[in-house]
Amino acid sequence: MDSNLPSLQFPEGTSLFTLAMARALEPIDHAETLRLSNETRDHLTNLIQGRMLEYLADQICHRYSLGMGEAKKQVIHSLLSIFSDEFFTLFRSKIQTNPDLLLMISRRIIRTESQSATPIKSRTNREDGLFPAIFRKYFEYTNLNRLQSMVESDSGVQKIILLNLLKNREVDPKLIQTIQIILDEDTDGLCPNLFMEYAQKNNLDLLLAQVKSGGWRYEMESLRQRLALLMGG
Repeated sequence: MDSNLPSLQFPEGTSLFTLAMARALEPIDHAETLRLSNETRDHLTNLIQGRMLEYLADQICHRYSLGMGEAKKQVIHSLLSIFSDEFFTLFRSKIQTNPDLLLMISRRIIRTESQSATPIKSRTNREDGLFPAIFRKYFEYTNLNRLQSMVESDSGVQKIILLNLLKNREVDPKLIQTIQIILDEDTDGLCPNLFMEYAQKNNLDLLLAQVKSGGWRYEMESLRQRLALLMGG
């Protein structure tokens, strides 16, 4: 690995994408002067893209206190299906022009997340600065708040957030199952959006009451009518 990187040790819980980057760089000696193989280039590209999406998932899980276990895996899986190749087009274009960017970005991520390079207590702050900077410079997404809002408006992500919030509150499993059926049967994505409004206002108890009483159905009908008027239907 790059002689500028010391022998690295990673704390428990380090991103699997980052660990894979470190393993991929290990056999590369004086990488700045060597041409990356197509296989290694593609591998590092996918790992960086995956780590950036994982960062978005981390932000969602932190915002809604979902933890970093199964809920995070579900969010990452959903994001991988949401973001098409178009999302990464500019990044891949930059890589084609200058493949060495892969080495630079990978090493920055590895340094930040490695235990030997960064004290544990300050890792979060440095990560919070690093990934937005990478998004801005190499992916050309300058407004992360807008990107985050776009992610959280996806019905699949909203379902994951809602169901995990309810599980964390130890809500009656039968009621959670009822809500999951309601969400799964939704065909236009409006129901997750309606239910998320309760979560964002910290009104989950009111949501549960609406589900028990059936009042949510009247809200859904009212929402559909308003949307129809806006669309001239």
